[in-house]
Amino acid sequence: MKPNFAKATTGKGKFIVFEGADGTGKSTQAKLLFNYLKKDKKDTVFFSFPNYQSAWGKMVRRYLDGEFGDVGEVSPYLASMLYAGDRLLESAKIRKWLGLGKLVVCDRYMVSNIAHQAAKIKDQKLKIKYIKWLEDLEYGENKIPKPDLAILLTIPENIAQKFMKMRVRDIHERNVSYQKKVAKVFGDLAKANKNWVVVANTKAGKLKKIDEVHKEIIEIVKNKKVV
Repeated sequence: MKPNFAKATTGKGKFIVFEGADGTGKSTQAKLLFNYLKKDKKDTVFFSFPNYQSAWGKMVRRYLDGEFGDVGEVSPYLASMLYAGDRLLESAKIRKWLGLGKLVVCDRYMVSNIAHQAAKIKDQKLKIKYIKWLEDLEYGENKIPKPDLAILLTIPENIAQKFMKMRVRDIHERNVSYQKKVAKVFGDLAKANKNWVVVANTKAGKLKKIDEVHKEIIEIVKNKKVV
């Protein structure tokens, strides 16, 4: 499973996305990196998906609230179109900022769509077929920008579940077996793509401090010459 974004389409700027299963801390780390870059006088903008204020994002919210059925009851193709529509609405803005040479930091992007929906598909051939369809839709038809760097945050499932219990959970987050499948898809995608870096939230079985993970990410973006 290899999404076709090895060659980014970002113009003058650089595009960094944070990915990971639910409860991995990606939103926290994406925001920390954005704030760090701003303080470092870097011309940076921030995006987060889904955008629940958009027409498509509101439909995503209804899907996640279970209005259209449980996780396994909603076609991955139909669910994917909701998320893809949401990104399409913002893609012109992202292209504009990248064209102006800005750094764009994004909390979740197209691969979150792949991981969460491909996790519903058991047959490997059908899974690959679905991934190709979504690539063609988002990068081909919709022409959304491709990332220069994807940072995948990982965490043991039992710890992720503890974090998620602290908030109101959606149909994705409530299903533990589904979350394990999502994490596996993310891991497979990371292994297949050279512009991905995996950052573990634990070390020797112990949870790292948020600032420790943040410092690791700063070193990664510097070493990758993204900033």
